[in-house]
Amino acid sequence: MMGRFGLGAALAFALLATPAAAGEQTLDKLDLAIGKALFKRPWVPAPASTRGDDGLGPLFDARSCTTCHPRDGRAPAKIEDGTAGRGFVLMIARPDGSGDPVYGRRFQIDAVPGIPPEGMIGVSDTPLSDGRIARAPHPLELGYGRLDPASGLSLRVAPDLKGRGALAQVPDAAILAIEKEQASGKDGVSGRARRVTRPDGTTAIGRFGWKAAQPDLASQSAEAFFLDLGLSNPYHPEPWGDCTPTQTACRNAPHGNANRTEGTADDALEIGRPLLGRVVAYVASLPAPAPEPLPEAERRSGARLFAATGCAACHRPALPTRDGGQAPMFTDLLLHEMGPGLADTMPEPGAGASQWRTAPLAGLSEALADETGLLHDGRARTIQEAIAWHGGEAAEAARRFGALPMPDKAALVRYVSSL
Repeated sequence: MMGRFGLGAALAFALLATPAAAGEQTLDKLDLAIGKALFKRPWVPAPASTRGDDGLGPLFDARSCTTCHPRDGRAPAKIEDGTAGRGFVLMIARPDGSGDPVYGRRFQIDAVPGIPPEGMIGVSDTPLSDGRIARAPHPLELGYGRLDPASGLSLRVAPDLKGRGALAQVPDAAILAIEKEQASGKDGVSGRARRVTRPDGTTAIGRFGWKAAQPDLASQSAEAFFLDLGLSNPYHPEPWGDCTPTQTACRNAPHGNANRTEGTADDALEIGRPLLGRVVAYVASLPAPAPEPLPEAERRSGARLFAATGCAACHRPALPTRDGGQAPMFTDLLLHEMGPGLADTMPEPGAGASQWRTAPLAGLSEALADETGLLHDGRARTIQEAIAWHGGEAAEAARRFGALPMPDKAALVRYVSSL
């Protein structure tokens, strides 16, 4: 069963070898299998007959990791009757980075029995004259009253997880070197690395999440457990998840750690360090998506056009890894100003409302086949639509694409669609 991990498993073991990532665990293939099982596990509310499965919520968006990452990939991102389905999340924050005083940092659409959910994620799609669709979220059926007028919203799709272990192995120095290279602003491109302040006050380079808010897979996974499933963990030990002090019934609901009075502080968490480490190891083991096969001449032509139009300035085909290898993910891991068309209403410390980390293009062929939609909120239905939304630093590349002769434009789209 585990033979498919190959190099990905080696990267996972290397990644999890540090105390910061996994509490000095020694992991093997069995641990990866356990991590995979935990990734698929449907969690249940406390108290439950099986304490190892309980602790869900009290507020949550999904019951398992795989709900939003089917086959370890991008979420389905379906909109039905103006309502977002599973796999979308609605983030909330005020300008200082704090959550809404009533709804917290995440607008959760589900809850354990006896607790009102926060509501439903409404989505307004507005057709534009050029065929694109503008998308904006708006909460529906608010369960706890109005949001703070200062709270901004950001609708996001759960991303593909494959190849993220390779991105974790890209040295900070390589990311900073690209930032320095782009500082001249050639063709208007001038990305910057996001500096993230850790809880202990140290600074790290962000690389995961739509706005590079997390520096490593452990912190990214811990936030997902906490906000999406309401499970406490070493990074977020609060047993009630994202329930705010005003949500008293939510705070007082049973939690998965309510009767854990023995052992270490880690034993009292719903997702302790050993469990978190195994899930992180599993995610880190997922290999980078393989591109669809194209005739060699067609692939070379597409790659040439990809570079000539300026797409490769940000969507770099590969980044170096610490072991001397390559992460073939088509990103530079930098934040870029993408123009007002892609802005949300939630600027956050370290990232503006229209700044986005360069999304990896590896796995794009699968996203297109599954019709998940493209961009951070799934609004674009085709490669051409996604390019048309590229403004700001990407405006020149989008203009060059639009100026290509039709055969070259088709060849470039085919190349990108195969990634």
